[in-house]
Amino acid sequence: MTTSDAPPKPKKARHAVTVKSVTDVTPRMRRIVFTGEALSAFEWSGPAAHIKLLFAGETPESKPVMRTYTPRRFDAATCELTVDMVLHGEGPAASWAAQAEAGQPLTIAGPGRAYALDDAATHWVLAGDDTAIPALATILESLPAHATAEVFLELPAFEEAAALDAAHPGARLTRLVRADGGAEPGSMLEAAIRSASLPEGVRLYVAAEAGAIRRIRRHLLQERGMAPAQMVTRGYWKLGETDHPDRDYGED
Repeated sequence: MTTSDAPPKPKKARHAVTVKSVTDVTPRMRRIVFTGEALSAFEWSGPAAHIKLLFAGETPESKPVMRTYTPRRFDAATCELTVDMVLHGEGPAASWAAQAEAGQPLTIAGPGRAYALDDAATHWVLAGDDTAIPALATILESLPAHATAEVFLELPAFEEAAALDAAHPGARLTRLVRADGGAEPGSMLEAAIRSASLPEGVRLYVAAEAGAIRRIRRHLLQERGMAPAQMVTRGYWKLGETDHPDRDYGED
């Protein structure tokens, strides 16, 4: 079967929801709790899964604008889904999040596939910028008790680390604060990974600006001799683009 003959991917289930509450976790991270009977069909798929938020188009005839997010948590008993959204300026998602209030309707699609933890691994390196905090938090909460983890967060300000409201007894957090007008996004994260200890059998999850992710992946594969199966890399956004594809795995 050729690619053109392949059957279309099934659409993810869509859920009509309503905003229940809005909380500012940090100056740049807003927590939206959604609720609705439709969420009784929502199935939590695991850490670092993804959902799509569907925002209204510019005209009634326009197709919805979709943006991809990591669900932070889901309470099946109360049908409440929590999503943390970065307030990063203009854009359909950030603009909506900035004005969100209780009672507003929205449509959510998903969830998609989650990050599969390797039960045999004992050490993880989790790295990302503020857009990756929800994914890293759900992974931290899912790690086995005996695991250890190095967590690197590249942030626009020190206080943004408070958005990582997940803990693990074997995790150590390093904050990398990018001053205004300073380092290029992802460069501090790249430097931290280049100097990180990567013992045999380590597993990595790295998500940040797409250009930096490609440099990090090349370093891990070509200079550190790691196998692709040891890592998951995600380009969540790209400098200078407003609509970066959500399936950017950092592969050249």
